[in-house]
Amino acid sequence: MREERQRQVDALNVRVQKLTKVAIANAEKSGKPLDPEYVFAQQPMTTLVAGTPVYQVRSAELVYLYCLGATVLIVCGMSRISFLATAMSMMIMFLGYDLYSGVLHVVLDHPDNISLPILGQPCLEFQWHHAIPDDLVRKDFADVCGDLNVVILIMTIINCYLLDVTNPSGVSMVIGGMKLYMAYFGQYSHRSAHSFARNAPVAEWLQKKGIMISPKDHLSHHKAPHDTDFCLIGLCNPIIMAMRDVTINNAVWLSMFLVWSVIDMVVYVNFVEWAIKTIEG
Repeated sequence: MREERQRQVDALNVRVQKLTKVAIANAEKSGKPLDPEYVFAQQPMTTLVAGTPVYQVRSAELVYLYCLGATVLIVCGMSRISFLATAMSMMIMFLGYDLYSGVLHVVLDHPDNISLPILGQPCLEFQWHHAIPDDLVRKDFADVCGDLNVVILIMTIINCYLLDVTNPSGVSMVIGGMKLYMAYFGQYSHRSAHSFARNAPVAEWLQKKGIMISPKDHLSHHKAPHDTDFCLIGLCNPIIMAMRDVTINNAVWLSMFLVWSVIDMVVYVNFVEWAIKTIEG
């Protein structure tokens, strides 16, 4: 199985090399500078610097371990709180994730961010997605979810520090588990929007109901200059576009992304617990 996944990833990296050669030739003819994704695709990747290989085989075992942990959190959390609190926790994570995915997508799409430490490699792969839009369906879904392995570990450590893990509330457990599953659901939604074959019936149903972004709606993002429809589920696209009408400054969006990544769970948990206390008295 891993050999097949490696073959899929190697094939994508071969396409990167071929497209980079074409881009270099075109740049030499036109005299225009190479776009950053082609520049960085020629240099070796290190821990802090983005580079080749752009696509990588990820740890599927870690993905499964994360899923197990998230499932335990959700089940344990649901046993401690009411149905209303559970539903509210899940809903706020669904909507919150979609809006967050739009902010994240804006950040990952900005060429300047490829040069950033740690964040640069995800930016590089995300921007190559514009050149190879079928990359998500050409590699195993375990590797699509595995692209989040490092950031999930970082966010878990941060949230364990900010929240009371010695006596966690049911709301925080449900929201914590849902945060992981929404991240994977966003990957599934994005991947399904690029499927060149018939999607599974459940994916088609979710797309028709507007619970996942449809291929038709997502196509607009893949038309240059790739500056619309950033959300991976799609419901919050109007909000993201309204925010971009206010500013497209990369420093502002990057700051928003970093702050949101750190405090989102604390905000969601406190809001839901306050709302439930207010409603239930």
